[in-house]
Amino acid sequence: MRSRLTDLGVHGAQARTFHSAALRQLTYFWPSAIGGRRHEIERHKGRLVGTAAHRLGLTADRALIRDLAAEVEWAKVTMTLPEDYTQAAAAQGRVGVGDLDPATVAQLLAVYEEVKAERGVIDFEDVLLLMVGILKDREDIAAQIRGQYKHFVVDEYQDVSPLQQRLLDLWLGRRRQLCVVGDVSQTIYSFTGATPEYLTGFASRYDAPAPCG
Repeated sequence: MRSRLTDLGVHGAQARTFHSAALRQLTYFWPSAIGGRRHEIERHKGRLVGTAAHRLGLTADRALIRDLAAEVEWAKVTMTLPEDYTQAAAAQGRVGVGDLDPATVAQLLAVYEEVKAERGVIDFEDVLLLMVGILKDREDIAAQIRGQYKHFVVDEYQDVSPLQQRLLDLWLGRRRQLCVVGDVSQTIYSFTGATPEYLTGFASRYDAPAPCG
């Protein structure tokens, strides 16, 4: 994308993924918004999931830990809290992970967050979640970011998750300088919580100014 922009003679534009843009902002604003140094990112969610499973007395092999890690990711990108997981999973037809029922998975989600906090680390989904929280709670930081980034173009919009959409709305504020590119037939990340509904409902979603909060 950067090379394509350069070839087009576009200067001053940044090309980033949601995560890389949010991480850059989080690292910069962490000292003033949260305090201290930014927590390290745990790149292998399975380690934390394995510890959480052990604390719950669950026997989890590598395959189950992998599937549980995927379910942790789904819960976070759909902004589903552990206490809401059972109901949300039922609404989405998610019947559990492996031999674990939704109630047990909900317990694991809660313990996973405890383990993460004890180790002083965050995961990749936390990068977006934390920026959402900061932008909601700190209008001064939100105004600074909105003043720096005037226009947004989102590629592969059919694969945007609810968490990414929430962050995008907060980046925009009340503005509507947004262009999206996507193809519903190429949706490939539904299993991780992404939905093409933001693409199909784009015109109605942005037909009027929206609140910033």
